[in-house]
Amino acid sequence: MSRRPPLSREDTDVRVEGFTHGGEGVARIEGKAVFIPGTIPGETVRVRVTDDRRNWARAEVVDVLEASPHRVVPPCPYVPACGGCDLQHVAPDHQRELKTRVVREQLERLGRLEAPPVEPTRPVGPDLGYRNSARLHAAEDGRLGFHREGSHDVVPIDRCLILASAPQALRDEVGDATGAAEVSVRAHPATGTAAAVLTPGPGPLATPDGPFDLLLRQPDGSTIAMRGDGVLTEEVAGHRFSFPADGFFQVNSAGAGAIVATVLEVAGDLAGALVWDLYAGVGLLSLPLAATGGDVTAVEGHAGSCDWARRNAEAAGLPLRVVHEPVEAFTRRVRAGAPADETPGPEYDAPDVVVLDPPRVGAGTDVCGDLAALRPGQIVYVSCDPAALARDARTLADLGYGLRRAVPLDLFPQTHHVEVVALFAR
Repeated sequence: MSRRPPLSREDTDVRVEGFTHGGEGVARIEGKAVFIPGTIPGETVRVRVTDDRRNWARAEVVDVLEASPHRVVPPCPYVPACGGCDLQHVAPDHQRELKTRVVREQLERLGRLEAPPVEPTRPVGPDLGYRNSARLHAAEDGRLGFHREGSHDVVPIDRCLILASAPQALRDEVGDATGAAEVSVRAHPATGTAAAVLTPGPGPLATPDGPFDLLLRQPDGSTIAMRGDGVLTEEVAGHRFSFPADGFFQVNSAGAGAIVATVLEVAGDLAGALVWDLYAGVGLLSLPLAATGGDVTAVEGHAGSCDWARRNAEAAGLPLRVVHEPVEAFTRRVRAGAPADETPGPEYDAPDVVVLDPPRVGAGTDVCGDLAALRPGQIVYVSCDPAALARDARTLADLGYGLRRAVPLDLFPQTHHVEVVALFAR
């Protein structure tokens, strides 16, 4: 088959018809799909091809000829130089409509599901000022900022509109004169806890003063506390969760509550049910599941997170079994009827309900296969990537689990990211 000739690098007028799960508009030039950041379906734009591959191309906008009625002036002055937000040119309500479209299209195309039951994307808290943490990098002059889109160049930024006021105030207290190559800030005003983590640069390091914990990141990635104990606490859905400042927890406080509420909503009555919480972290879902009367086993591969899940459950007075084991090893072992490695090893019956919140790559065919073989009545799947959800939905469908609900949550306004709570049942 002859190779298609390269696309012209001259300016070309195109109509944007599609939208990718990465937040780019899609048009066609000479039959080839062209991805165009900063565009909205329905617009006519003048573009210039910047990257031409065999089966697709990427282009930049030269001019917007016919703008979408949903196009707005980005509220942030650093757009488009900063690579942190890719949908600030879209009105927030339409951002959510596009995210609903993406979730539906991924389930249809990758998941091969007919008419998937995707609900409208739900707003979660404010559209600006919602993040409780940020990871900033130092430019050559020491000023902190974020990476330019598609590069490691740093765009110095004094005020990030996505940051909530408490972490922004912490960023201001840390300042730009520490000499650190990287600074992470996190603040939770509801509990009065805040911390900054500094990664040393090639020169001397100046430690900032302030009413916050201060940690130093070591070359091996671990941290040591220079001030305070480096433990943060957040309140979500009536529960308190403690975790290390350099550990993982949801970066949108209102969003964390929305995930918990939606999981409990789609799961229904759990009183007396045997529930597995897979990829449990520090117990964000485990504690609320146990509080509803579920008999909960939390499974997590990270030892430190397991320790904090136990502490959080104990502090809440909630019964919780915590298993330190990679999820894929746990499901394989229980499916095979093998005992745990611990002595004495607890035996686990097949669950009534499984809740899982896997990493961005999804649960995968092995875990989905093990779960289907154990035949829980319901699987509640929390996904941060619609494509991974769609792949796992196809696997589960082939194994007899139909998608009953898919509820997108707008945890990250101004960006293409979307969280989905999905319910599968036999």
